Amino acid sequence: MKQHAIALACALAAQGGHAQVLVSHELLASYTIAELGNQGIAGADNDVEAYRLIYNTTDPFGQPTIASGAAVIPVGTDCTHALAAYMHGTILNREDVPSRLNSEIVVAYYLSAFRYVAVLPDYLGLGDSPGPHPYMHAASEATAAIDMLRAVREFCVIKDVDLNGQLFLTGYSQGGHVCMATHKMIEEQFPTEFQVTASAPCSGPYDVSGVQAEVITAEEPYPAPYYLPYVLFSYKHVYPWLYDQVTEVILEPYATLLPPLFQGNNGSGVVDAIMPSVPNDILEPAMFTAFSTDPDHPFREALRDNDVYDWAPQARVRMFYCDADDHVFHQNSLVALAAMQANGAPDVMAINAGIGLDHNGCAFPALLNAKGVFDALQAPCNGIGIPESHGSFFMLWPNPADRILSVETTRLSGVASWSMRASDGRIVGQGSIQAGMNAFSIDVSAHAAGLYTVELNSVQGPIRRRLEIMH
Repeated sequence: MKQHAIALACALAAQGGHAQVLVSHELLASYTIAELGNQGIAGADNDVEAYRLIYNTTDPFGQPTIASGAAVIPVGTDCTHALAAYMHGTILNREDVPSRLNSEIVVAYYLSAFRYVAVLPDYLGLGDSPGPHPYMHAASEATAAIDMLRAVREFCVIKDVDLNGQLFLTGYSQGGHVCMATHKMIEEQFPTEFQVTASAPCSGPYDVSGVQAEVITAEEPYPAPYYLPYVLFSYKHVYPWLYDQVTEVILEPYATLLPPLFQGNNGSGVVDAIMPSVPNDILEPAMFTAFSTDPDHPFREALRDNDVYDWAPQARVRMFYCDADDHVFHQNSLVALAAMQANGAPDVMAINAGIGLDHNGCAFPALLNAKGVFDALQAPCNGIGIPESHGSFFMLWPNPADRILSVETTRLSGVASWSMRASDGRIVGQGSIQAGMNAFSIDVSAHAAGLYTVELNSVQGPIRRRLEIMH
C-alpha cells in the first residue's frame, strides 16, 4: 500500500500537481475471455474487470462536488494500455448510468476486451453525483469527463495497470456532444496534461443553437419531445437569469406536470407520455415568438454558449453520423466539418456510418467505426511503436460491412499489399496498393457473414484490423 501511495504521488506530480481526484473504487463485475465470448465479444485479447469510481470534480459554478463513473480494465496482460473514454447518451434516471452497469456498459467491455482501459463518466447529477444534471452544458460535461480521466489514471496506479499515454475519446448522441466538448477543453486548457490521440464523436448535437435548435422552432412531430423540457430545466439551473417562474416559458398543464418528472427517478418514456408530439406546443406563446424571431434571445444565447463545433482540433477527429437520424440531425456533423476545416484543423472528417439509418439504428455501426479509428492508431502491446507521423494509418469503414468496404491509408512508402483472412486462417482476398494511394475499396458482398482480419503490409511493417461482415 505504501508503494502505491508513492507511485500515486509521483503520478500526480507528473500530471502537473493536481490534488488527488479518486475518492473510492468498487468492483462491480468481472469476465473471462470465454465469458466475453458468450456475450458476443468474440476474439477478446484479455479478461476484464468493471469498477465503480467516485471522484472529486466541480459543479457548473466551479464549486467542489463528487461524481461517479465506470472504469473497465484489462486483466491478465503485461501490455501497456491506452485510455478510451466513452460518453453515454441522454439519461433521465440517475440510476441508469454506466456505474450501475446500464446497457451502455457493453461499449466498455468491448473496448477493454481489446486492451483499452475504458472510461465511462456518469456526468454531474447522475449516479452518485448530487443535484440536477446540467444537461447539454458543455463546460461541466467536459470537466466531469476530464476529472474522471484523472481518477482513472490514479486508479490504474493502484491496480498496477500500465498506461501508454494514448487517449481516445468517443460518445453517442449527448455523448457525442460531451466527447467534442471534452476534446476541445483538453486542447485549449490542458494540452500538457493530456494529449488526445484521436476522437470519434458520433451523432452529436454540436450546433446546439443552430441545427439542433430547429427541433424547437419546427411545427412538426419529433420522436423524443422530452429533450426540450430537459434543456429548459437544465439551463434554468446553469443560467438562473433565463426565467424566474416556469410559467414564463411553459404553458399549463405542462408547467405543473413536467418539473416533478425531472428529479432523477423517471425514464424518458414517462415524460414523453405527457408531452405533445410537437415539442414547442408546451411553450408560452410570447416566449416562443421571441425565441423564433430574435437571434440574440437569452435562451438562444445560452444554447450558443454550448456549441462545440467552431474550433480547430489538432488531433484526428472522425465524426460518424447517419443521414436519416431523426433525433440528432446529421447536419450537425456537416456544420462542424465545414467550420473546423475553415479554422485550419489538419485532420477532420465527417463520415456517414449508415445510409437510411435513424438515431437508434445508427449507434451500432457508428461506434464500431469509432473503435476502428482507435484500432488504427492503438500502440502495440508493449507500447513501443512507430510514431504516427512516421507510421501508417489504416482504417476500415463501414465496420461491420455489407457490400463495399472502404479502406483509408496514409503515409505509405513504396508498394504495399493487403490480404483478408477468414476466421479459420484462409486467405479470401488480396491485392496491392501503389505508393501515394490514400484510399481504395474491397467488394465483400460474396463473403459469408462473420469475423475476418484485413492485413496491410508495407515497409513500415504489417498492420491488422478486425472486420465483421454482416448481410
